[in-house]
Amino acid sequence: MTESPANPSEAIRFFEHLVEIFSGRKRRRNVVATEQKGSLPFEKGRDPRAIGSIVSRTINERGWAPFLSRESVIDQWVEIVGIDVAAHTVPVIDDDLITVRCDSSAWATNLRLMRHEILAELLARFPNSGIEKISVIGPGVPNKIRGPRSVKWRGPRDTYG
Repeated sequence: MTESPANPSEAIRFFEHLVEIFSGRKRRRNVVATEQKGSLPFEKGRDPRAIGSIVSRTINERGWAPFLSRESVIDQWVEIVGIDVAAHTVPVIDDDLITVRCDSSAWATNLRLMRHEILAELLARFPNSGIEKISVIGPGVPNKIRGPRSVKWRGPRDTYG
């Protein structure tokens, strides 16, 4: 179980009490830090820390790493697939699936053939993103229904694009 805040709310204390009762484990009691940071210059605990280490610690503590890694995939899509492919595709990430919408059915067919290489590149660059599958879809099918009295047509064909 993670460390509790110094003054937990009633709901948190109740939840920890239930966990203690039903799991058979004793929970750790909160220990107040006895060592105070110095208030004078050059005292112990007054050394500045790098902002990068503070930000990375916060990201790891709050569990934001997978979400930020997924957003990095969207942000660096041009570097992953190349300028030409990125100009004709739009990626959307949903949990472990990345859906790529293409401008034409020809681009969709080519990306379906390349999806294993793209997935390998994604896993090499962003191992903790959680992306496991790639789905490639073509453009939307045009709607051929016109007006209140329409005849059923033959169904979707190629997008001619």
